[in-house]
Amino acid sequence: MSRFPHSRLFIGTVRSVVITGPHIQVLDTSTGNILHSTANFSAQDRDAVIKSGPIRCAATNYDNTYLATAGDDKCLKVWDVKSLALMNARELPKKPTAILFTERDDILVADKFGDVTRYMLHPRLSVTSKTRVDDLSASHVYPSDGFLVLGHTSVITACHLSPDEKHIVTSDRDEHIRVSLYPEAFAIKCYCLGHGKYVSAIHIPQYEPDFLISGGGDPDLKIWEWQMGFLDQTVAVFSAVDPFILVKAPKRRLKSQNGGDDDAVIIDAGSGRRKKKTKHKQVALRGDSEDPTTDSPAGVSSQDPAGTETVFVIHKIDSFLSEWGNCIVFSAVGATALFAFPLFELKGHDGPRVCHFDCGSPIIDFTIASNDLIWILLDADYGGKAKPGSAGKLVRVVDWQADKFLEVDSSPLLQSLNSTCVIPGSYDPLKALDLYSDLVSLPKHVDGEPGSQEREQSELPEDLEGSGTSVGIEKSLPKRTLGRLKHKNALKRLLQEEGESADSATRDTKRPKVEDSEDPSEDMSMDLT
Repeated sequence: MSRFPHSRLFIGTVRSVVITGPHIQVLDTSTGNILHSTANFSAQDRDAVIKSGPIRCAATNYDNTYLATAGDDKCLKVWDVKSLALMNARELPKKPTAILFTERDDILVADKFGDVTRYMLHPRLSVTSKTRVDDLSASHVYPSDGFLVLGHTSVITACHLSPDEKHIVTSDRDEHIRVSLYPEAFAIKCYCLGHGKYVSAIHIPQYEPDFLISGGGDPDLKIWEWQMGFLDQTVAVFSAVDPFILVKAPKRRLKSQNGGDDDAVIIDAGSGRRKKKTKHKQVALRGDSEDPTTDSPAGVSSQDPAGTETVFVIHKIDSFLSEWGNCIVFSAVGATALFAFPLFELKGHDGPRVCHFDCGSPIIDFTIASNDLIWILLDADYGGKAKPGSAGKLVRVVDWQADKFLEVDSSPLLQSLNSTCVIPGSYDPLKALDLYSDLVSLPKHVDGEPGSQEREQSELPEDLEGSGTSVGIEKSLPKRTLGRLKHKNALKRLLQEEGESADSATRDTKRPKVEDSEDPSEDMSMDLT
């Protein structure tokens, strides 16, 4: 039987909410009983839920009474968790990438256009133009009673409010982390610059609010003193994650290298952009069969290992405080293991030891409950068939004990999530989930694995403009990579010129005065007299 995996889980003291494909289910936290489910709506309402497609972003407010969801239909929906009644629905200008609530129950939505927009929990029925213009936190008006908070020039990948909600931290696909005041986000406090690739996850630990942890395509996590934009330390994690990356991305090749293969993802040699999405891409990422008549997706064997590559994307970073200290927990897209390290070991050491818990199936998301138990959501059927035993569970729970994970398997809520909350799904809705799209959408260059850009640069001549092969190199490199190399060479020449000028000035100050005159013999005669 094919089934939807759980993609998001919010655990409250009384009620818990789980997102399963396009459906929402509300459960009793203590007993695990299903209180409400969109799968049990009337036929008309259920069809509307399914038609809207899978839920991409979701968030609950601080007391877990309201739920905000959005998907590819670009519709922001607000639900009452107690009754699962749809309170309101509003149109979004672009597809969302993140949703979060403020303490005042305002809703912040980040989108693929690079904007963060604020919406009120209850939209106003009538809004005059004067009230919109007088809102100091908005630079222009958005539809559906939304106000622009800030904007990037690239896709916003993560959005985070500081614990006191006086700052908003955003990251984008162009390696930037921006720290702005909130709600007056037009005032930029600083940037945290140091990533060489996209930033896909950021987190401010609740018990260490002066630090920000960020990760993305770089082989390490970065620890920032974010209010000053100062990089405090890096933690190498790629070597620990790489053995557990199960889901591979199709290789992106230059157009000249495709050789007429229609199933390849075509990369324009000039811009480095994907020019064609193919069926091969969707199948390779999901591990599904190309035959929609089958009851369940086919195995991973449908992927050609020679046509895939490892793409490193940090999915989520979180933290908790245990009796052994502050711990950082993170996951990677397509990896089967959850990773953690104690934050207190950073100072005065070469780096913490990164521990892992291998679930055997790709991790979709994880949630840390108030009792510090970590709930892991799995794509347990990746590869085509449901697996027996613990390997076939959609949700697993682990506890952090000193320096390792221990599995917990005694919660009624956990048993319900793995049994009564399972919703069957057919081929097309399962394929529409596209759980691993970040492996294709985030990388911008033909450098699928960490370190490939450095290797690419090391293979190029140091002086690109002075090389006889510069014309061929310029035609084969993406414009962004070429621009970086030219900028690097220009900066190197500038530093060399400044160094030569400094050396020349030093030599001039040490020269005897007689060297400054045009006629040395005349100066010597004057000195003798």
